[in-house]
Amino acid sequence: MLLDMQRLEASIDARFPPHGGAPLTQRIESALWGYLKGQAILSTVIGTSAGVGMYILGVTGLVEGAQEYALLFGLWTAFIEVIPYIGPWLSAVPPAIYALVVDPVGVLWVAALFVFIYQVEGHVVVPNVMASALRLHPLLVIFGLLAGGALYGIPGVLVALPTMAAGRAIWEFFGERIDFESWDDVRGGTMPIEVELEPPRADEPPRAASGAP
Repeated sequence: MLLDMQRLEASIDARFPPHGGAPLTQRIESALWGYLKGQAILSTVIGTSAGVGMYILGVTGLVEGAQEYALLFGLWTAFIEVIPYIGPWLSAVPPAIYALVVDPVGVLWVAALFVFIYQVEGHVVVPNVMASALRLHPLLVIFGLLAGGALYGIPGVLVALPTMAAGRAIWEFFGERIDFESWDDVRGGTMPIEVELEPPRADEPPRAASGAP
């Protein structure tokens, strides 16, 4: 594939009108790479927030000894963040078990911390980070995830954003090669419209172009 990639790109581009932009395969690759960078940023932000939050709970004594394992909790949260929907719940399991063993009351503080983190993530971080990485409106990111989950469950959520990123690249590729005429030109009468009339038969009188007898 690597050896023949240039020939494949040229073969695909030859099927469409020429344009000075990048080949379609490179556009899709760039879009998917943007998704991976966005996911890496998202995991870093959420993992750091969880680690710092657990460190603060440990230092303040709300969850005794949590500061010693804050780095591990942060790394686990960053790693499991790649799984939508289920990831937030799984990331809170190890800190909750630790708090339950050390001090059962600390489970409430751990739960409050992760609920706060993932409320901010779902309403602020994910829409804005992914929108910037994929060059899509935040509402498209939200509705894309919802649509993927409604159609195919967890697999649909996993592939929703990469599919939207590739779709945007394809849309741009064809958008640069297609020109649409303005509807105002047609409705305003500035653009002539050719209408082909069927010639009258020998036994019929000729008709006017407007269709009136």
